[in-house]
Amino acid sequence: MSREEQVSRKDSEQLADEELIVNLVGGDKYALDELMRRYRRKALSFAYRYLNDYDDAEDAAQDSFVKVYYFASRFDNRTSFSSWYYTILINCCRDKLRQKKRFGLFSKRYEQTIMNSPQNGPDNSIDERTRLLPNALARLSAGKREILALRLSQQLSYEEISKTLGISVGTVMSRLFRAKKELEKILKDMGAID
Repeated sequence: MSREEQVSRKDSEQLADEELIVNLVGGDKYALDELMRRYRRKALSFAYRYLNDYDDAEDAAQDSFVKVYYFASRFDNRTSFSSWYYTILINCCRDKLRQKKRFGLFSKRYEQTIMNSPQNGPDNSIDERTRLLPNALARLSAGKREILALRLSQQLSYEEISKTLGISVGTVMSRLFRAKKELEKILKDMGAID
């Protein structure tokens, strides 16, 4: 790596996300690398919680970065990069779900996992809850999984979720409340909580 490339890469590490996207449009080859470095882990975590399948989560995360590259010029600098990016990522996750349904690959593995699970004693109750949580999340509608993942997994504020989903803060709060209540009911039905 040449000295010039090292300086450019180091400069990219110091820039805000919004500056990186502007640099990406201008042809900075390290801008996308830096954005991927910053968001890859969060993207995989979010996509896995949304899709409940690691391979699909990797595909959706990768697709989202490809779209960032191709559509960087459409970024509106009046919004935050993270809101814009999560909108892209959510759409990639939705596309992946549609694709699975279209080709008949949407499995019933969540129900099979629950039916085949051994009875656990009290010592294993936390492990059991942790194991059942993805299954419980899978039973929620895509919209409820989405809003829970944005708030709990990605720790976005109500305002950030509002911008990402294009809904009011009040709607975010009510949807989160309903999603948490439904998740709690599912976990109770599964015997994961009392």
